Amino acid sequence: MKRFNYYLSLMLLLVFTAACNDEFDQPPMVIPTAQHTPNMTIAEFKAKYWQDAVNYIDTVKEDIVIHGWVTSSDESGNIYKSLYISDGTAGINISINQNSLYNNYRIGQEIVIPMKDYFVGKYNGQQQLGYPAWYASGSVWEATFLPQAMWESMVEINGLPDLSKVDTVDVSISDFQGKYDAETLLKYQGKLVRISGVQFVEANGTLTYAESSATTNRTIADEDGNQLVVRNSNYADFRADVLPEGTVDVVGLLSFYATRQNSSGTWQFYLRSADDVIGGGGKGTRSNPYEINEVIADQHKDTKAWAMGYIVGAVASGVTTVTSNADIEWKAPSTIDNTIVLADDANCTDINKCVIIPLPQGSKAREELNIKDYPALYKKQLKVKGVFANFMGKAGIIDIEDWERPDVPVLSLEETFDTALPDTWFSQTVSGDKSWYQTVFAQTGNGYAAMTGYKGNNPPFDAWLITPCLDIENAASKILTFRTQVAGYGSTTSKFEVYILNSKKPEDATVKVKLNPAIATPTGGSPVYSDWKESGDVDLSQWADGSYYIGFRFYATADENYATWCVDDVTFGIPPKLPTSSDFETMPAHTTSLGNYTSTAGWAANNCTLLEGGAADGNPVFTFIGYALGSTSVYAKAPTMNGGTATTGSIVSPVLKGGMTKLRFNYGSAYSGKLLAFRVDVKQNGNVVKTWTINDTNVTQKHAYSFEESCSVQGDFTIEFTNLCPSNATGNKDRASIWNVNWDPAN
Repeated sequence: MKRFNYYLSLMLLLVFTAACNDEFDQPPMVIPTAQHTPNMTIAEFKAKYWQDAVNYIDTVKEDIVIHGWVTSSDESGNIYKSLYISDGTAGINISINQNSLYNNYRIGQEIVIPMKDYFVGKYNGQQQLGYPAWYASGSVWEATFLPQAMWESMVEINGLPDLSKVDTVDVSISDFQGKYDAETLLKYQGKLVRISGVQFVEANGTLTYAESSATTNRTIADEDGNQLVVRNSNYADFRADVLPEGTVDVVGLLSFYATRQNSSGTWQFYLRSADDVIGGGGKGTRSNPYEINEVIADQHKDTKAWAMGYIVGAVASGVTTVTSNADIEWKAPSTIDNTIVLADDANCTDINKCVIIPLPQGSKAREELNIKDYPALYKKQLKVKGVFANFMGKAGIIDIEDWERPDVPVLSLEETFDTALPDTWFSQTVSGDKSWYQTVFAQTGNGYAAMTGYKGNNPPFDAWLITPCLDIENAASKILTFRTQVAGYGSTTSKFEVYILNSKKPEDATVKVKLNPAIATPTGGSPVYSDWKESGDVDLSQWADGSYYIGFRFYATADENYATWCVDDVTFGIPPKLPTSSDFETMPAHTTSLGNYTSTAGWAANNCTLLEGGAADGNPVFTFIGYALGSTSVYAKAPTMNGGTATTGSIVSPVLKGGMTKLRFNYGSAYSGKLLAFRVDVKQNGNVVKTWTINDTNVTQKHAYSFEESCSVQGDFTIEFTNLCPSNATGNKDRASIWNVNWDPAN
């Protein structure tokens, strides 16, 4: 066994977790690599082992190695125990006695198969890799399912899934229909194809893809009348979807079925999922949903399709069977969150013109659609896909599996991307094949969103990460903030931009204004990644007339390297947090010159020098001062009050808000001398409401002391430090350093 499960684990970990690493562009993990090198194309292999017989089996005795990229998926349940691959020359079917193959073999995954001592043959006309079986009634050998263990012992995974390698060939039904010669069968069996401009012959607005009791044949036809059987399993998750009316394009896998020796057989077509049917204008589709009055009609009962109506209420608390209008709360917020009611008219209050939709406990539908938590959805239009059935004694739509709701604007946003890109955010890839992803820096455990063109195809890359709809008008704060980081890798084309939009689809936005936040700057060398850069307060108040989206855009044309841009800690609508610490680090550079210095927040150091922590002593840098509060990389700055009576030093805070219950700071003396004395006053409106005096006659030089005392101060206040000049000298004396001032707010 070629360590199959190990490789699969690596793939999943790399894609979904190790992509969560700042080294994503230079992955530290081993990507699965096949041990054998292909030496024959699928087309050559099929031709070499072709027999005209309807059923046969052959053993490969030569060292032949084939490879291909997976083109099938059994995730929907429509393809059964089969894997299809293609290498661009041809496609081939592999029968495997295993379900849920999509978990191990994603579309675009390259696999390598050493064929020596394994088998190729036909089962009822379809050439495939399989296992020998004796068909007694026909007295013939045929190809049946490979045992799972055998398959896993022969297959080798190579690299990661690459959708660009999936070869979808445009064909017409007339290219193969009615043709049963070896050349045509070899060419089209097992091939992933797209057939454009066809219609489902049986589509009538109510007929579904398959009956519930058995696999069902439906038929597509082109404008010339050429027809093709479409095989739909009753186990497919789209079985109950209504066949689309009108012209569609279909993507799927071609197969061939024959039951007797030398019979002409039947060409068959397999959809991988409902998404393989593109277009169609019939009723019940996403683009043409049923109206609520149509859902209520008896002929649509048990149909699974799309419907659209306005949310007009919810079933009242305690009601188990709806018998009258009084059983419905025609308002929002509703008392409970387990149902919603839809009607064609937003002002409807007649339950007989409505449908009831259950929102099961713990479901995504309840989380997103209930009007108890989201009263803004009341009287808004909702598009929903589910089964039309009776519920609580009235018409209903049950088992809903998909929906389109209007975006409910949020008043605030705090997103750290710790686990994933949130479902409430929108990722839009305009061009290229790369999208925003969530990742984690392994050394710190910090999660963030990232985007790069690295290992991408089809530039230019234009990818957007878009916030939920922001209610700027009613938000408590109109300020947006975030952080960025970038690894430039010498890229000359990669750009990061931030926009305000009035649509979650940038191409549809009529308001699309580029903002001007502070963003990270690529580094020229090591480390590859820049430091995180704060955006600053981005004021959105000029858009306070309504609700908008913020779009983070990555754009890059073809480049030898691509930058990786990272976004984290996006906040909006949150009133600024009151400061609870000094910002001495924003004062000018450390200096031994006596003077007056001011921080960004307005802390004033008068008649002070500015010392700073460091790795080694070298006046005005001293190791005992250490790091700034909460940091392991930024050294603290320590205003140092002169103790001379002619130039007495002081440190005065700006007006601080929120009160204080405890005060802390560090202090010490960098210079020789045993005396250290200063006073700390807390003032309100110029009056001292709390005071402490530090008076130490035996100070240890270059030693950090800690101060922590409780107090009770409500409202606005200031903190003032004053040197008490214990030596009573006029010169440079009794210099007291203060740093890392912080406090607990009262509210």
